[in-house]
Amino acid sequence: MPKQDLLKTGIDGLDSILMGGIPRTNVIAVQGVTGSGKTLMGLEFIYRGIVEYNEPGLVVVFETNPDKLVRDASEFGWDLDELKRQNKLQIIFTSPQVFDQELRSPDSLLLETANEIGAQRIFVDGIGLLNPALTKTNVGRGAYRELLQQLIESFNREKLTAMLSLELTPPPDVLGTAEMTDFLCDTVIRLDRERRGRTLRRSIEILKSRGQDFEPGDHTLQITAGKGLEIFRRVQAPLRATASQPTSSTKRSVIGVEAIDTLIGGGIFDGSTTMVVGVSGVGKTVLSTQILREGARQQKTRGLLISLDEHPAQIIRNAETLGMDLKDQVADGTIQIMFESPQELNVDAHYARIVKLIEQNDIQRMVIDGMTSYSSAIGEVGVYRDFFHAIVAFCKQRLMTAFFNYENPEFLGISAYMPEFPVSSVVDNLILLSLVEVRNSLHRCISVVKARASKHSFDTREYVIGQGGISLVPLEQDLTPAVPLQSYSSLLSRAPTRFSVPKGINGVAAVQGRG
Repeated sequence: MPKQDLLKTGIDGLDSILMGGIPRTNVIAVQGVTGSGKTLMGLEFIYRGIVEYNEPGLVVVFETNPDKLVRDASEFGWDLDELKRQNKLQIIFTSPQVFDQELRSPDSLLLETANEIGAQRIFVDGIGLLNPALTKTNVGRGAYRELLQQLIESFNREKLTAMLSLELTPPPDVLGTAEMTDFLCDTVIRLDRERRGRTLRRSIEILKSRGQDFEPGDHTLQITAGKGLEIFRRVQAPLRATASQPTSSTKRSVIGVEAIDTLIGGGIFDGSTTMVVGVSGVGKTVLSTQILREGARQQKTRGLLISLDEHPAQIIRNAETLGMDLKDQVADGTIQIMFESPQELNVDAHYARIVKLIEQNDIQRMVIDGMTSYSSAIGEVGVYRDFFHAIVAFCKQRLMTAFFNYENPEFLGISAYMPEFPVSSVVDNLILLSLVEVRNSLHRCISVVKARASKHSFDTREYVIGQGGISLVPLEQDLTPAVPLQSYSSLLSRAPTRFSVPKGINGVAAVQGRG
């Protein structure tokens, strides 16, 4: 359908899952339980139409006092009284019986009012109250269907795009009312609210919309103070195809971190994804900071660090202790730091904010620090998997280089890279940071386990954390004054074993046996 035939609702995120808006003059049914946001959606539909698209509108209510509507709208910064003074909005408080008579009247005052203000939108709150079965009259279901048809015909005749709210409540006849409403209306939107543990989640689903395509499935709906409704596309939804959609690149770029560039073969492909696995304390966050700083300094690439564990102020402070000044790069926008509390994390909203931040700031290198925190914050393995796959797919589409830090619960000895949800097969590169116990001391070491289409080293090298970040220990100096790291086997096990080497290396005569 041509873009000019679509009416934009103006509700944040709704037009996106409707592929641009709703066909003009469609009749929209918004159904849901109490507290799901039906009235707010209808009110915002009218408000956004007036202030953003200069399309005057009518609001018809049967039970809610107009003064309360105006009061509640002001909490979101919507001045309905001012719109009424400008003659761009009319709020009509009536009864279902009077409304019924108005629709049947050849000279309807309602439609006359719509003509006077040049209304292009109308919202009727509580359409189910027009069903005689729910108002305990003796008229059958056919009367409601006939009334609804007449209502829709009136809207079409006046070229009004209408939104009707329908309460889904326990009375048994509501099911029949909903079925008739859904059948006759062009677009049907269902809102829901449910408890998950001790939290509350709102959702939205487009059940049908004649004359257009839309994003199916269950999307997240949030009510935001001072703003209104926000709708976030579900992370499981596949990315929309673009005219030229890259998925891989033959160009390699150096990371700028010697430890990685040396072992991985001189750099990684643009748009590749890398998982960095290690226990707490091996320097994953330090490496993340170093990767972004060097990218900004050497390749002039904008970077993004995402964390559920550490506040930006703490990340900046810790980096400064190692001589890595992030303040200036954060201040000028070269590096963005995004922190969100893992408490009650909504994965759809979180993913949408990441995408928005990347697109607005043209991010080319991203690090997510703490994938383990995501698994505990999200809770459901399936949703966690969907989130990770969505992030990887988005990075591939943009050819954005991404690093994911994962904390392995193993301390000494590796039996599995990531027990909760193995993603080693999804990423292009896998780097292992580990602790090696030799004699009575711990040493940090790095191994490149996988690097697709790269001639990487399989050597395990010792590194240290100091000024500027992490750096490899020269081969002739590692583990000095003990025995060089290359003199041991089974470094990633709980008991590295020293093997015999010719006498004289580092002035030490090596003996077969335990370190």
